[in-house]
Amino acid sequence: MTLRLLAALLLTAAPVWAQQSEPSPSPSPAGVRREEAVDVEAELLVMPPSVFAATRLPEPVESLPLGISVVPRSLFREQDALVLSDALKNASGTNVAPAFGVFDYFVVRGFDSLSSGLVVVDGAPEPESTFYPLYNVRQVEVVKGPSGFLYGGNALAAAVHLVRKQPARGRFAEASLGYGRYGTFDAAADANAARADGSLAFRLNGVWQQTDGYRDGKERSQRGLHPSLLWRPDEQSRLTLSFEYVRAEAMPDTGVPFLSDGLAPVPRTQSYQSPLDHSDQDIYRFRFDGERRIGSRLTLRNKLYYTDFKWDSDGTLILGAFPGPGGRLVVARLLALLDDRQKLLGDQLEAALTFRTGGASHSLLAGVEAYRWRDTFRQDAAFLLPVDLLDPVDFTQAPVPIDPNFGQRGDARSLVVAPYVVDHVRFSDKFSLFAGARLDRLDYEDEATGTNRDATEVSPLGGIVFAPSPRLALYFNAGKGFAPPSTTVVGPRDPETSRQVEGGVKATFPNGKGYFGAAVYHLERKNIAIPDSTGLTLQSGDQRSRGFELDLSIEPTPGWVTYASYAFTDAELTRFAELVQLQEPPFFAVLDRSGNRPPYAPRHLANVWTSRTFSRRLTLAAGARYVSEQFVGEDNRFQADSYVLVDAAAAYRAGRARFSVNLKNLTGTKYETRGFGAASAVPASGFEIRGRIEIAVGS
Repeated sequence: MTLRLLAALLLTAAPVWAQQSEPSPSPSPAGVRREEAVDVEAELLVMPPSVFAATRLPEPVESLPLGISVVPRSLFREQDALVLSDALKNASGTNVAPAFGVFDYFVVRGFDSLSSGLVVVDGAPEPESTFYPLYNVRQVEVVKGPSGFLYGGNALAAAVHLVRKQPARGRFAEASLGYGRYGTFDAAADANAARADGSLAFRLNGVWQQTDGYRDGKERSQRGLHPSLLWRPDEQSRLTLSFEYVRAEAMPDTGVPFLSDGLAPVPRTQSYQSPLDHSDQDIYRFRFDGERRIGSRLTLRNKLYYTDFKWDSDGTLILGAFPGPGGRLVVARLLALLDDRQKLLGDQLEAALTFRTGGASHSLLAGVEAYRWRDTFRQDAAFLLPVDLLDPVDFTQAPVPIDPNFGQRGDARSLVVAPYVVDHVRFSDKFSLFAGARLDRLDYEDEATGTNRDATEVSPLGGIVFAPSPRLALYFNAGKGFAPPSTTVVGPRDPETSRQVEGGVKATFPNGKGYFGAAVYHLERKNIAIPDSTGLTLQSGDQRSRGFELDLSIEPTPGWVTYASYAFTDAELTRFAELVQLQEPPFFAVLDRSGNRPPYAPRHLANVWTSRTFSRRLTLAAGARYVSEQFVGEDNRFQADSYVLVDAAAAYRAGRARFSVNLKNLTGTKYETRGFGAASAVPASGFEIRGRIEIAVGS
């Protein structure tokens, strides 16, 4: 919410080796897999691991009528991925970028994460917006399309689920130390201890990451600690308590300004940020999960969750390059000051039941979620003195004069109560139905603005799976999602909505040697808040996307594994307008952008990663990623060129030690990522080399 308000304000101003566990078994058609599966951290190399994001129960991807990408730890570990954006590159139809250098940002099927995406950690929604380090993540799951049937508001186009490591049986520990170019350093540890009978287990994950950054003055560091405790008082019960603290410090980066003929011809490391810039985030996550199995068919669960997110940030935003004294170009800038505190307290009470009606078997999840979200923030803006484009000497000193016309305050709270139900009905080995719905009752109040509103929304989803053979399945789904209405709307406020229809095919290869998925979809978002011809904000905007996606993972011979994906995305702002700043009276104008493409929604995305292991010791790997040209703003005036990135890696295992080297952007390709609006882009780093050593003990 705060980032959307900030954007509006500124637009008006311008495994331990995967732990060697046994592969997860396939569930019986008559029921769901037992919950002990959450302890299993290994998987068949090229078969998508069972996912939790679609039903909060472990389900094979091939049995679900949904477009889902799963990125297992074995893959993003091999690529030396550090944060969520690194892992999401492997999900088809997903474009990524570190937004302003301070949080993970992604675009799924042409819709960006700030307006249409939701991040979920172990089933609980996350506030916006931060980097998500992968030190304690077991797998990343991307459910594409409206996911409100399970997660409620904001998952208009996708829900990204982070499944974290859990306490497990046995005693083991792993330590990892990495270092690379640009002063990139990270250290991580993973330790587990348990009673012999598994009744009590404790796990501790920790990480420390830091980098000097490719661009001038763009240091970043992140530290995280995640202890978790599991207690099984008997065979039918389990209690899990976990706590995570993450501290992130970064220097914001909005890049290099555009000129009339493209990105300004300055050094790619050149920065126009002020010396006052900083971004400090503190995140506390608490989870308390209880589960009780009653007989062989019923499981009762409860999740109590609390997240406290504090963000203190002063960031320089580039408004563009303009003629200055003496005919030289100067860079106009604005300092955005944000002090934000979000607190989310919620509870999920669920029952998972398997039963039969006639000849059909049901895997049913029914629950109710209630949460209270509080957001207290202060946003201010200060116009900074422009700096020379070619020689940006900055004399900014604190304190800076705040412009009272652009200050915003918020003291908002939301109360939500939402029952939901998901049923996977299997009529036979060839035919099954999937149905889910959630009813959200929203009570919203903002004391700072005097805003009060209530909303009741139903988010349904239905799907069909037809499997003419055991290794081939055809599916179709249709669903609807919503997001709470914008506080900037004048007059009646309705929730934003999204709708999607999707069809596809999923196929598995004999003996678990491969998986292939293909999907075609049409996704649209309505009731977007945009200005009318007088500048008043009304809910009259629309956006749509259609395209297809291909996913392939295959193991042609033992030890040789390949992952590949391709996506074609035809996204369009079918009805859209924006308020822009002018240099002369009336100083503001509403410009129609209907028919333009959304920012950072390339038509073509392709990804491949292949690795070969010799004698279980030496692994050689290489990959490539193609991103076609993409516009950087809704005005479609400037675009980032297409590019191809080539990476390579080598690893050697000697006993309990593993040594690896990763070569990023091997060819030194020059490309750009997201800056601020249509005014700038951030030059991405060139060639980078990282080395790592890992030591494991225990079993």
